[in-house]
Amino acid sequence: MKKLVFGLIAIILFSLNGNAQRNTQESVRLQLANAMFSFTNSMKPAYAKAKDFNDFEKIVCGTWLSKTTQEGHALLQASYNLIANKTTDAAIIKSYSGKEMAAVTLLHNENLKKDIKSSGIEIFGGTTGDFNPYTTTVLRGDGEGCRWWQIACWFSEIFGPVNGPKILDAVVIAILTLF
Repeated sequence: MKKLVFGLIAIILFSLNGNAQRNTQESVRLQLANAMFSFTNSMKPAYAKAKDFNDFEKIVCGTWLSKTTQEGHALLQASYNLIANKTTDAAIIKSYSGKEMAAVTLLHNENLKKDIKSSGIEIFGGTTGDFNPYTTTVLRGDGEGCRWWQIACWFSEIFGPVNGPKILDAVVIAILTLF
């Protein structure tokens, strides 16, 4: 009888653990999809001016292009593909895997360990103070809002100034733990 009870307890615990992990993975994917939705929308003006992906990347990164990281390049490619395929905002949130955004988020986390003032600009080849003509294209009319390369800012814009940094931290921890 004891073996049966312990067996049932073990099954319940493993089942709850598996469900919790799936729920956490889906929660992280959803947060990354929301960030991708926001990022992709900020890339639409560049897409409208571009002939192809290389032109798109040149418009967005400008003189930084030669220094763009693999993670930044992959994120731009994914965003370009979503726009080119006319993927709706709802479809991005529903089906985006989070892969490229997760890689960029992890890289940004590493950059923050080296320089607490890192904004994400390094991922796309820039350095603090560099001029980038595409930056002015995507600001709101009042000149406020996130620059297209400000990863932490995207999370704050999406989830609010209090929850954004907390969610970004939780996403990084979850990515490190789950993947």
